[in-house]
Amino acid sequence: MGVALKRAGYEFTIFDGADGFGGTWRHNTYPGAACDVPSHLYSFSFALNPRWSKTYATQPEILAYLEGVARHHGLDEHLRAGTRVGSAAWSDERQSWTVTTASGSVETFDVIVTAVGMLDIPNIPHIPGIERFRGRVFHSSRWDHSRSVTGERVGSIGTGASAIQYVPAIARDVLSLTVFQRTPIWVSPRFDEPFTDEQMRTFTDQPEQMQALRDYIWQQYEDASFDAGDEQTRKATELARSYLHRKVHDPDLRAKLTPAYPVGCKRPLLSRDWFPTLTAPHVRLVTVGVSEYTEAGLLTADGEEHELDTVIYGTGFTAADYLSSLSITGTAGRTLHDEWSDGAEAYLGTTVSGYPNLFTLYGPNTNGVNSILYIHEAQVRYVMSALDLLAESGARSIDVKAQVQADYNQRLQDAMHGTVWLANCNNYYRHPSGKVVTQLPYSGGEFARRTQRVDPADYDLT
Repeated sequence: MGVALKRAGYEFTIFDGADGFGGTWRHNTYPGAACDVPSHLYSFSFALNPRWSKTYATQPEILAYLEGVARHHGLDEHLRAGTRVGSAAWSDERQSWTVTTASGSVETFDVIVTAVGMLDIPNIPHIPGIERFRGRVFHSSRWDHSRSVTGERVGSIGTGASAIQYVPAIARDVLSLTVFQRTPIWVSPRFDEPFTDEQMRTFTDQPEQMQALRDYIWQQYEDASFDAGDEQTRKATELARSYLHRKVHDPDLRAKLTPAYPVGCKRPLLSRDWFPTLTAPHVRLVTVGVSEYTEAGLLTADGEEHELDTVIYGTGFTAADYLSSLSITGTAGRTLHDEWSDGAEAYLGTTVSGYPNLFTLYGPNTNGVNSILYIHEAQVRYVMSALDLLAESGARSIDVKAQVQADYNQRLQDAMHGTVWLANCNNYYRHPSGKVVTQLPYSGGEFARRTQRVDPADYDLT
C-alpha cells in the first residue's frame, strides 16, 4: 500500500506499533519459523527476489526481504514506528477521519487503510491458576529469547501452524517435551529444497525463468479445490493418512493423531519433522484436556500433574475477530465492533458500508486460496482505483452502498456451503456465530478480476 501511494504521489503516514516493518514476520521469531507458501509466490510481483535460499523461506529471510523492499521504495520516511493506533472516528461534518494513538496524540486524515491483518492478536487460553505456576509462560508469537529452553521440561499447548514448526525445532535441546493436543491435524510431507547458486544466477540473469516458476506455483493454488466432497479433497486426505501411517507405527499414537475431518477443514500443514518428533522417546503427546496450572506445571482432566519449567502457547490468534485491536466509529456514531458482533463482513473484503474512506487490507473473507501477498496487491489496486475515482469526481468521500455489501456477502456465504471449512471440525475461519469470516470461496484470480477497478455504481460519492 505504501509503495502504491508513494508512486502515485500521495502524502501518507504509516503507523506501526512495532519498531519497524515486517508485521507478523517481525513478531514471530520462534525457532523454526518459516512460510508455508513457496518463496517465489510469497513475494511482491513488483519486487521478485532471485536469491531466495530455498522453497520455503524462513522468518529472518522474509523479514530482511520486506525491510529491503520498504527501504528501496523510501518508505522509512513515512513510518511512525512504535506508535499503536487506538481509535479512528469519522466526522460526517468534516468528511475526514480523526486518528488517536495509544499515547493520546490526535491527527486528522482524509482516508485510512487498516493493514493489521487477522493474525495480530494472540489467542491466549484461560487456564485457571496461572498465578501459582513457578515456571514461565509465553505465546509463540512473543517468544521469550531471554532464556534458552535447553535442558528444560517444556509443555506446548496447541498443534497448529506455529507449533508444527517450533516443536521439532526445540525438541532436540529440551530435557522433555509434552505436547497438549485438543484436536489432531492432517500433515502432509513438506518438500523444501535449497536453490543452488546456478539457479539463483539463472533467476538473476533471466528473470523470465523466475516469473515462470512463480506462475507455475500460482496456478497450483488456483487449481485447488475446497469442496468437501471433491475428488481432490479426498485424494489429499488419503495422502495425509498414508503419510501418517508410514511415519507413526504405534497404533495408539497413530489413532490420537488421526483427524475425523477432511484435509482443509483446519489449515493444511506441511512438515517432515512433526511425526518423527512425536515418536521420540522424550516427547509425549497428551490428548486429555488441561484443567489448571499448579505450582509445578499443568494438571489435566484425568488428574495427572505434568511438571514443567516452561509452557508455550501455540494456540494461534483471534483471527475471526477482525480489527479487535482498534475502536472504529463511522457515520452517525455507528461502531464497527457492534456491527460485526455476529461476524465481520465487508464488500470485496475491502470496504464497509457506513465507514466512508475506510479500506481494510486482509479484510473479511480474503484468506486461504492463494498467496496472501497476491490478494493484498489486488486489494491495493482496488484502493488506488477508489482514490482515483475520488480525485476525478471531486467528491470528498466514497462509501459502499449497504445493499451492494449485503448482496455480495449473501452470495459469498451461499458459496461456503459444501466447503471443507464447514466440515466436521473447529477452526479459526469461523466466528462463534458459525459464519465463515476469514476464507474466500473463490479463486485468487477471480478475486483479482473482481477488484480490478471500482464500479461507481456500487458506491455513494459525497
